[in-house]
Amino acid sequence: MAMEIPPAEDIVLEEDAVLREKIYHEAAAQFEKKFQFQPLPANTPLPPLDTLYSGPPYTVPALEEQKRRLNEVKNRLNDFEISDWHQHTRKRSSLLPILNELRYRIRAEFVTQAFAKLYECVSAYELIDGQQQELYSVHLCEAPGAFVTGLNHYIRLHCAPRTKWAWFACTLNPHYEGNCPGNMIPDDRFILHTLGSWCFGADGTGDIMVRENRDAIIKRSQRFPTVHLVTADGSIDCLNVPEEQEERVAKLHLAETVLALSVLSPGQHFVLKMFTLFEHSSVSLLFLLNHCFDELHVFKPCTSKPGNSEVYIVAKHYRQPNGIEQYLDQIYTNLQDDTKAIFNRTTIPDTFLEQLRTCTTQFVQWQTDVIESNIRFYRTSDPLEDQRLALFKQTILEIFFTQYHITPIRNNHRIVHRAKVSEGLNINQKESRGTFNERTQLAAAADASVTETLRSLCDRLDHLTLTRQLFHPQATLNDPLQEGDPDNGFAPVQHRLFFAIGKPIERVKSSKFALITCIRLLNDTVDLVRRVVKEQEIPFPQSEPITVTGNTVTISIASYPSIADTIAQHEKQLFRTIVHTVLELIGQNYVDNLPVAAYDPIELVVQNWLPLTQVSVGLLYLLKQCVFEEVEQSSPTRLVFRRLRKSALTSLVGMHDAVLKAYTRASSLPGPAKSVLAIVPIKALLCGSFQYALLNYNNALCLFYCARLLEELQRHLNVD
Repeated sequence: MAMEIPPAEDIVLEEDAVLREKIYHEAAAQFEKKFQFQPLPANTPLPPLDTLYSGPPYTVPALEEQKRRLNEVKNRLNDFEISDWHQHTRKRSSLLPILNELRYRIRAEFVTQAFAKLYECVSAYELIDGQQQELYSVHLCEAPGAFVTGLNHYIRLHCAPRTKWAWFACTLNPHYEGNCPGNMIPDDRFILHTLGSWCFGADGTGDIMVRENRDAIIKRSQRFPTVHLVTADGSIDCLNVPEEQEERVAKLHLAETVLALSVLSPGQHFVLKMFTLFEHSSVSLLFLLNHCFDELHVFKPCTSKPGNSEVYIVAKHYRQPNGIEQYLDQIYTNLQDDTKAIFNRTTIPDTFLEQLRTCTTQFVQWQTDVIESNIRFYRTSDPLEDQRLALFKQTILEIFFTQYHITPIRNNHRIVHRAKVSEGLNINQKESRGTFNERTQLAAAADASVTETLRSLCDRLDHLTLTRQLFHPQATLNDPLQEGDPDNGFAPVQHRLFFAIGKPIERVKSSKFALITCIRLLNDTVDLVRRVVKEQEIPFPQSEPITVTGNTVTISIASYPSIADTIAQHEKQLFRTIVHTVLELIGQNYVDNLPVAAYDPIELVVQNWLPLTQVSVGLLYLLKQCVFEEVEQSSPTRLVFRRLRKSALTSLVGMHDAVLKAYTRASSLPGPAKSVLAIVPIKALLCGSFQYALLNYNNALCLFYCARLLEELQRHLNVD
């Protein structure tokens, strides 16, 4: 009897069904990247306090083996051009379709990857009790704020309509110009709309590794009757040293955990971002959390980039064990101690280490599978793989919205419902170029000869000059900041003043008023000038930082290297000089009994003024709004203020007295030294065309400073 052969169409349909089933299981597995540690019996005591920091750092061979496995695969990426590689992995990632759906169909508020990851964590582990009438949360290392908007979306969908929710967050302050951009998220679009809900600590930096800031955050949390959830999403840029990521962020994770356990209420939950879990610091941290919570989970959300080491520690039901306060204080005191492990190796049971080995083995396998798959299809064309990938992305998208039940919320349930946060200006977005090996060689240039470093800086200057981005090219410094500003003497000045006090800014490392690329080049140029002066004893031109000739105040570019690390002092001196110069100009008219009409010709010229901080820009703002009616950038290096306002004298005296009183108050505060960080609200400086004009002016002047300093170096070194 002849064997019956099924039609070709049936075979294709059957193969298609098998493929779809396989892809469905692969997609569903992306939601199950989880591990749970075995819980300790209730009332298990913490190890004795005197065992903390009693032994040297150690390694765990089984974890070292996993570290070696992972680095072996990662090292294969060292010669891949990073922007090209990122474009390739983004194309293969299933994240973008989910984010697009959240942005354009759900129309959720301020959607970023963090929004989706937080939503997954809260949903997968049921971290919010929908029956609670009041909820309170604290968010550490939170910038730009999408954990907050993600949590709000979840609460509005899953809690009773009248549920009261209050939150506050801390982060490295994107407005503090002394913060290093590599450690900070500069995106302040959400922060600007919710400033009252952010705590930047006692020194204004937002650095939780500073004790007075930790204490300020704990004090702020005590306004809440209960803290139901603490999240900590901190990280540090380790792009050029990926193999050191875990060690680099270890202290930050420890500080986040100490702070979280200091504010969290018993029975409540903690979410902490970590990366690889191989080092003794991670072992100790997880061991501590295992003692402090009923449940301890490691979770890789499907919206976390599958090829990186990011995981979230989800700790549920805080036990607040006896003696935890002394524990946390001792750990925080020893935060910078690299010579000892938190827990002695003998304190940690082998059973716990075996659990951790199982956990890391599984997560390393998941990560290396993704990296190897991405390598396999890098710069190749495979129509079958493209078809499989499209189906895989669609399947993950469907599972995500089916599993987490995300639907739109009403506009008035958003945190910021009168503005579209995501449409705000976001300058200084992170950029990376070159291969890992090329970036390593570039980093080594810091040890290069003076001539090589000088040549490299000149090349960077040429590149930035040719590619400099202009923001709203038609904008001018004379454009209005706000509509309807009053002009009736001291009242408007008093109304506009707002003082922020904190850690004195030594060197400007970041600014809302210039691109980080320009600031970084200026700082690198200053460092080279100082190196040359120190090593070769070359008498670099010296002059007074600020000089006054008639109506012109001039800041010396040649002296900038000498004041670059004492910016706070320089700003105070510049403030006094400018105010006194204008007062003298007005006084000359009074002495000569000139009519009021003669005030018009009075002009103030400021040459080479590079206002990068809130204090400097605040002074420019006050001069423009309260003293003069017009400001013009008459050349790339010169600002001219014209047409005195009728209330100019009253305004000058009022702002002079108020600002100097603020400096006096700051210097008299107990504890670490303080200075004035701002004299008007930051929101007043970041609105209207004025903001764009100032960005363009500062970027160009930064490059002009660099050009002048580098030219002087070339002249001294006889280098072409």
